[in-house]
Amino acid sequence: MRIFSCSLLLMGIVSANQSFADDLDGRPEGWVAPAAPILPNSPMPPSEVRSSDTGAQPEPNDQVIPDDLIVQGSGCFGFDCVINEDFGSDTLMLKENNLRIFFNDTSAAGGFPGNDWRLVANDQASGGSNRFSIEDATNSKIPFTVMADAPTDSLRISPTGLLGLRTASPILDLHMTTGNTPAIRMEQTSASGFSAQTWDIAGNEANFFIRDVTSGSRLAFRIRPGTPTSGIDLGPDGVSIFGSTANARMDIYADFDVGTPSSGLRVTNPRYGDNTGFEGVPEEVRFNVDSDGNVTARGAITQLSSQWSKENMLPVDGRSILERLSGLPLVHWNYIGTAAAQRHLGPTAEAFYEAFGLGATDNSIALSDLAGVALAAVQELDAQVRERDAQLAAQELRMKALEERLARLESTR
Repeated sequence: MRIFSCSLLLMGIVSANQSFADDLDGRPEGWVAPAAPILPNSPMPPSEVRSSDTGAQPEPNDQVIPDDLIVQGSGCFGFDCVINEDFGSDTLMLKENNLRIFFNDTSAAGGFPGNDWRLVANDQASGGSNRFSIEDATNSKIPFTVMADAPTDSLRISPTGLLGLRTASPILDLHMTTGNTPAIRMEQTSASGFSAQTWDIAGNEANFFIRDVTSGSRLAFRIRPGTPTSGIDLGPDGVSIFGSTANARMDIYADFDVGTPSSGLRVTNPRYGDNTGFEGVPEEVRFNVDSDGNVTARGAITQLSSQWSKENMLPVDGRSILERLSGLPLVHWNYIGTAAAQRHLGPTAEAFYEAFGLGATDNSIALSDLAGVALAAVQELDAQVRERDAQLAAQELRMKALEERLARLESTR
């Protein structure tokens, strides 16, 4: 009797539930009475928490959908999702204290790419970095990271592929903006066995420069604002200054204003404050080359002549030097392109080279070679004069002896 009563009661409950379900949504079966109400923004009840699969078959609470899943709304994933989650404009939300998205490529056939990737938000350990990273999960590498609070437009790629750093509108292939000295650092470590070296390339309102960071941050190369076009122009034929082509190893395109200080080339010795250069005012210059090639120096011109700088030293045949010098033609002349009144005297380089074979070519004469030939000739002349003086002295003695003998003979007559 008790079993029969329980059966009738169970059938009544099922029938009532079936009828209620049909009246509610038209479903023929499967309706379950709702659980106790859950307040908004409260965590999911324990029965709703899902655990990941640990075996070949799904866990009892897992849901396997063997078809497309279309959600016409937003979705929240994570242990901290709540009822009536405020999605705002977000379609997908991940909400818990460890956030990762894993791309597990199961490609197994040869030739198909199968690398696994992971999107990571923040470090897991206490004190770690607030970051967003793309992780190469297969090779355990993190090639890309964005740190929290990075400036807007820290990295922007334009529709044409231009790369901007801290700018929303890059103009060139690489465009960087900052309020103080945009720069690029090139740092070589010793990881490959070479010495560590760091260089900076930077620019600001004062200059564009290359900085040797390793050697005390020396600015080895600088360009000031306002430098003219082709201030320094390197080409296959040489270096051009203020010009686009070089007709020599170094070609300077500039007007040298004779009479205007510092209009040409100046070399300054900061230790003594002295200047050397192509200038225009005699009172200021130490060394001057005018448009005709004339050189003026305020002081002695000194050549290196130490015995420690020379080799293959041989004695000089002064008589031969003097003989060749006596046959050297000397002429008056002026340089082509200069005034005829600017006369000079001396041998031609060709004649001098033919006579003495000194110097590297036959179109120029070194002052030291001229002086050397003159000294050798003077020494030879001095030796010959001394020899003649000795001969004259001996002749005078003989003459004097003859005169005395003649005087004695005449006195005895």
